[in-house]
Amino acid sequence: MRHTRRTIRAALTNTRALAAAACGRLDLLRYATETGRTVRITYVKEDGTASIRDIRPEQVRRSKAGDLYVRAHDFLRDAARSFRLDRITALETA
Repeated sequence: MRHTRRTIRAALTNTRALAAAACGRLDLLRYATETGRTVRITYVKEDGTASIRDIRPEQVRRSKAGDLYVRAHDFLRDAARSFRLDRITALETA
């Protein structure tokens, strides 16, 4: 029983930490969207490969499945792209 409680408590703590981090990323992305600032992100694709991208966020939206995405101009690809917020592992203004 104690092990179960510890496992649940650890999961809740990790979930709260992830939620707080996501809120910080969301706030910075919304700020960049409103001000037209460029942001440097570290993005991890579904297959696990990471890349560093400079983007200019245009819109933050929620998908029908409930995932948050940022629609942005990706300077690496010189095209509009969507990035899932939970796959952005680092974020800073460029």
